[in-house]
Order: sequence, then C-alpha cells, then structure tokens
Amino acid sequence: MRDRCKFVFRQKLIQLAPVFGLAALILLTIHLRRMGVFASPQDLQAFIKQFGSFAVVVFIVVQGIQPIIPFVPGGIATVVGMLMFGNIPGILYSYVGLVIGEFGLFLLSRRYGPRFARLILSVKNYQTFENALQRHTKKIRQLLIVCFIFPFLPDDIVCLVAGMTDLTFREYAKIVLVFKLWSVASYGYLIVFVLDKTILF
Repeated sequence: MRDRCKFVFRQKLIQLAPVFGLAALILLTIHLRRMGVFASPQDLQAFIKQFGSFAVVVFIVVQGIQPIIPFVPGGIATVVGMLMFGNIPGILYSYVGLVIGEFGLFLLSRRYGPRFARLILSVKNYQTFENALQRHTKKIRQLLIVCFIFPFLPDDIVCLVAGMTDLTFREYAKIVLVFKLWSVASYGYLIVFVLDKTILF
C-alpha cells in the first residue's frame, strides 16, 4: 500500500510538471518583458549571448528531458529556443536535445515497460498508449515516420510504444535521426509564423 501511494504521488507530480512549467515560463516572460529583455527577439538574443555556451548546454538538457517529463507542453520549448538563439540555431539545438530525449524514452520504455508508461502518462493518454501498442506493433516503423512528418501528432507516445515492440534500437535511431529534424523545424516555423502575425514583439 505504501509503495502504491509513492507511485501515485510520483505519477501526479510528473503529470503536473507541464502545468508548473508553463506557469513558470509565463512568469519568466513577464519578468523579462518588464526588464526590457523580451521587447523583441533581437533583444532576447543579445541577452542570452551574455551566457555563452552555458545557455546552449542548459537548453539542450531541458529539451532532452522534454520527451520524458514535459516541463513545458508540446513544442513550446522549441519556439523559445528559436527566439533565444535565432531560428536555425534554435532548431538545431532543439533537434539535438529532443533526439537525446527520445533515445532515452525508448530505452526506459524497453527497460521498465508499462509501469514506466503509467508513471508519465495521464489515464487518457495511457489508454491511447495501450490502443497504439495493441493495434500498431507490427506497423510501428510507419507510425513513427507519420508522427514525425506531421508534428502535431503524439510522437512521444509512439516512441513509448516502439520501446515495447521488436523494433531494434538501431532501426529506431535511424528513423528519429532522419525525420525528427523535419518535425522540429516544421512545428517551430509554423508557430513562429503564427506568433509573428498575432503578437507584436
């Protein structure tokens, strides 16, 4: 019973991480705008340059954690990276971090199985996960590629599924390395375009 309570507590903490992360991001954005740092993407980039390579390393580490524990929902961190470092560097840093994270997600899923999936997914997403596992195990390669080509699909859930199939890590890594860059770039540029049309920096 005690172990069950600990598991539930950890599960809730991880699942609430995106809420806390988004709130922290909003508060940080408000603070930076008041400082005049976030008045424009150029001002933000000039501010970030003061931290040199340290800022890049921290950003890549944060992106590496994203697929496993999404502190900031969806691809928002990718857009933040584009604003911080410029479009192309931001996409490349996001790509490196997310590839590392999705490698880790696959290996953790393979090692710990459904227990790990239950820990990081909500009840609704876990049901989606189970359905995907039952229906698409034999077509996991195609499903991964489709999710990366259309970046708003739940690719992290499919990466979890892949870890519990007979797909080898080498095959999985090839798919991620080839298609993830498109996923990151298309999502990032689309959101930046929308922001550019709706928000005055």
